[in-house]
Amino acid sequence: MRKLFPAVISSACCAVRGCPLNPRFFASKYVKPYCLSIYLPMHLSTPHQLFVNLKPNLKPLDVFKPFIALGKKVVATTLTLASLLFSPAVFSAEANFASASQSVNQSLSQPSLYAILMAEFAADRGRIDQALATYKQQSFLADAAPVFERALGLSLQNEPPQLSLAFANAWQQQNPDHVPAIFYVTHLALKAHEYELAGEKLNQILQYDPDADLSQILIGIYPTETRDQAELLATLNRLDIKNNPSLLVMKAGLLLQFQQPKAALVAINRALKTNPKSPAFLTLKADILQALSPSNQVIAFIAQARKAVPDNKALFVYQIRYMLKQGKSAQVWQQLNARANQQFLADEEIKLLAALVGIDLKKYAAADRLLKALIASPNFKDQANYYLAVSAERQNLLNDAIGYYGKVMQPDLVLKARQQQIDLLISQSRFDEAIASSIKLREQFDSFAPQSYIMQANILQKNNQTAQALALLNSAQTSLPNNTDILFAKVLLLPDDDDASKLRLLKELIRLAPANVDYQLEYAQTLVNLKQNNEEVTALLTALINDKEVGLRARQILSQQALHQANNATVISLLSDNFDIVPDVISGLLLQQAYLNLGNQKEAARINQILVHELGYQPKNLQ
Repeated sequence: MRKLFPAVISSACCAVRGCPLNPRFFASKYVKPYCLSIYLPMHLSTPHQLFVNLKPNLKPLDVFKPFIALGKKVVATTLTLASLLFSPAVFSAEANFASASQSVNQSLSQPSLYAILMAEFAADRGRIDQALATYKQQSFLADAAPVFERALGLSLQNEPPQLSLAFANAWQQQNPDHVPAIFYVTHLALKAHEYELAGEKLNQILQYDPDADLSQILIGIYPTETRDQAELLATLNRLDIKNNPSLLVMKAGLLLQFQQPKAALVAINRALKTNPKSPAFLTLKADILQALSPSNQVIAFIAQARKAVPDNKALFVYQIRYMLKQGKSAQVWQQLNARANQQFLADEEIKLLAALVGIDLKKYAAADRLLKALIASPNFKDQANYYLAVSAERQNLLNDAIGYYGKVMQPDLVLKARQQQIDLLISQSRFDEAIASSIKLREQFDSFAPQSYIMQANILQKNNQTAQALALLNSAQTSLPNNTDILFAKVLLLPDDDDASKLRLLKELIRLAPANVDYQLEYAQTLVNLKQNNEEVTALLTALINDKEVGLRARQILSQQALHQANNATVISLLSDNFDIVPDVISGLLLQQAYLNLGNQKEAARINQILVHELGYQPKNLQ
């Protein structure tokens, strides 16, 4: 029985809640992607001209490159292509369209490129019935999952839910191992009020993987609109679902979603009477209990549930993660190392989790043993190296940490690891090695070239080579024009007294990315420094002053502008409440100046006391 890993469940949930013809739903072992995004000239009346002047031995993407240059006279569409169709015999400069069509149609067991092209042209010209008929027929051939998704997308847009459901259900029955289709059918069954079918398909999902995250599955298959969800709940309440466990858990999930945990608990308990050892049902009950009971009672329930299925990894991981969420790291460590749970510690995912708990508890020797055991794992070696570096850094074994960070190659970790490595090298004034690390990053990962240039420029700046840093970024900008990260790095490297140059670059950044809040804040700050465009600054920052992330910075910049305008009361209004709750140096200095300007020595002195004794600021003499 294959497992529905979290990423697969998440993708499926996105799929059924969104547009089911996106070919990137399942970047996993469950789906073979055959989709290419191409451009079809709008003026072509048949697909014949797509085969004109094509050369032999084309790669799939090469087929459509000529159409990218057609600009405004093209319409983007998605075609699904079986890989066998890209053969030199089909795409030959000497072959005419008829012979190409004949060659394609010789392989009747898989989708025909010619038929798909004809269907797509029909769809582009509004002949939806024709397009749907062809797409549906082609989707029942071998290796045609992407064709099915395109057909289902057209069906959802142009046919009643019942017809879409009938098509999807028939296709899924012919392709029982295609997990996305089960999600599609379940969602469509709910939409078409076919609740028994929906329950049957949900049961298939849980049979496929009994440990699947039921909460996420339910969120994915429910209707997207709150009104439709309420209608579904009302219908389930009216139905005599008796002891149908699949429908009961649907009802329980909806009740929890609508903040009715007591009723949800009744429904899940009825489902558990039928399937008392279902890990998915047990974790859903734990989710419901979290809305009803203190954490110690939830922990007690999970422990009791684990006795019913002591060998179940998913329930064990649920228990560990919930206890960690409650701050019970010491108890988690005991659970992870208990004799009864040794079988789980052999699992690589749990071994990594145990190592992280060990690092958090400063049990470095045990954590390092676990991580070193993962070095040989192709799936976990990069994470093992990264957290070995974290462990070494916390033990002040900086050279070891530098070495481990350098071994990380996983794309979603490497950038952070190299930055950590470079920071450690800079702390030891090993600037040449730090620069070599940044250069190596862009040699190994083209996609991180902008970040590597910025890292290198920051190294040069910290080595008092600001001019060289700016020259490097200028050179990087030549090879990577309009890269906003590099432009913004230049802004931050410019000296404080060069606001005119900053303003020029910031205007370009705002043009390229007008919604970027960081650029907006720096632009507003520069205008305030130059005492320009007060109205623009006010309009720009007023919308941000209540933002949780950047609101304080916005109020501080507005306060600086207010001081320039001798509007001291505005400064106090903007900053005093926040400063009294969470004091910080910048707000304190601005408030202190405003109170001094107003002649309020008492408040200025109070602010000064907070700055000195709570924030460690060394003040100038009060005037």
